[in-house]
Amino acid sequence: EIYEEKSYEGSLKEDWEMLAAKEISDPDDKKPSDWVDDSMMDDPEDKKPADWVEEKRMVDTDAKKPDDWDDEEDGEWEAPTKDNPGYKGDWSVKRISNPGYKGFWEAKKIANPEYVDEEALSRMPSS
Repeated sequence: EIYEEKSYEGSLKEDWEMLAAKEISDPDDKKPSDWVDDSMMDDPEDKKPADWVEEKRMVDTDAKKPDDWDDEEDGEWEAPTKDNPGYKGDWSVKRISNPGYKGFWEAKKIANPEYVDEEALSRMPSS
């Protein structure tokens, strides 16, 4: 109690990890080779449209080399780029539910050989 108010009520054995676990994952239990962990998958039927444009910028074909441009002094002239009006963003395949999904795999539990039930866990030794 703190200032005559309960700050905690429960079991040291059940609520705190003071003892080894009663059960552990079986180290001999292995995930089956055909187990499917992924709940979603790429749709094998989905294909990128032929007219899909992924280039965000394009060369401005209307741009002209300035009259006062000097290749020796200014370097080789390159036309500027502009936003591509046909840009549709990055394409990604549609995701669908995976029919082979079996759920999250977890090894079966076995009794922990190192577990010892400590009845006097909360008792202080008397001096």
